[in-house]
Amino acid sequence: MNEIQPIRIELPTGMQMGSVNAYLFKDPEPILVDTGLKSDESWEALQLGLAQQGLTVLDISRVIITHAHVDHDGQAGTIVEQSDADVWISELGAPWLKFTEEQQARRATYYRECFLSATGLDGAVIEMVAGGLRAMGDQRAPIIPERIHSFPVDGVLQMGGKPWQVLHTPGHASMQTCFYQEESRLLLSADMLLAITPVPVVESPPEGSTKRVPGLPLFMRSLDLIEGLKVDLVLPGHGRSFGDHREVIQRQRDRIARRKEECRQWVEKGFATPADLVDKMYAHRPVQFRFAGLWMLIGYLDLLEAEGAIEQRTIGGVWHYYPRTL
Repeated sequence: MNEIQPIRIELPTGMQMGSVNAYLFKDPEPILVDTGLKSDESWEALQLGLAQQGLTVLDISRVIITHAHVDHDGQAGTIVEQSDADVWISELGAPWLKFTEEQQARRATYYRECFLSATGLDGAVIEMVAGGLRAMGDQRAPIIPERIHSFPVDGVLQMGGKPWQVLHTPGHASMQTCFYQEESRLLLSADMLLAITPVPVVESPPEGSTKRVPGLPLFMRSLDLIEGLKVDLVLPGHGRSFGDHREVIQRQRDRIARRKEECRQWVEKGFATPADLVDKMYAHRPVQFRFAGLWMLIGYLDLLEAEGAIEQRTIGGVWHYYPRTL
């Protein structure tokens, strides 16, 4: 192991995605990157992982959050309650930790009143999804606002006695950051680069706007940024570490291109709404697990629309997609 490589602590989520990783730097001060979600099982796993390194939660001096999703920040508030640790997150992610209830309510309103109805999903499925989003809010412990600090998305963090470059990598999440240590060629990739393609989570429009920002096109640009780095080892947010990051990136590009083409073909065949398309593209998945597929599908549609291959029209409040005619 590289002498500054952080220690992986695997934490259960109880979700389809499986476990999530927290990373521990022991020296010169104990720093934890990401925390897992708030649950008894995750808390026990975190305590065990720290104990195996001769530490307790009391010893943690700083918590660094890669992005404000509950599986990555959910236990930060509990850690703060039981230690002197402060929490650090990018300036873009800080509102999610400081004003959690407001941010969650804003997202829920957008999903309920705009996004989900526009996909053409039926009412029962919409209610199931909305209920799932509400339940996710219970998996994040509130954090004392005075203990939350932010860093710039182009800044540098000191971890393990070395400088780590902050990289803003939107796509999976608009506020997501990765951390790169140039000397050791280590990349803490969060959910930007995983062994499987991360979903581009559909987010509510930015403050002051009514138009959402397409996630998958941003993800493709973030892949370009990561591809240009010299990396020996990727430390991902989920799963085991891996090398050859460019091979993983190319594999993900190829899969996205293949699935995007499948999506275009279904549109050509007359399946116009996201609800119809998700049933075709993800017919192999049970209905209750197709929501992540919906996020990915919207990403393919965003790419096709940006490329000029299709056009979107809103009919009766529902998005319809058609081949673009010259």
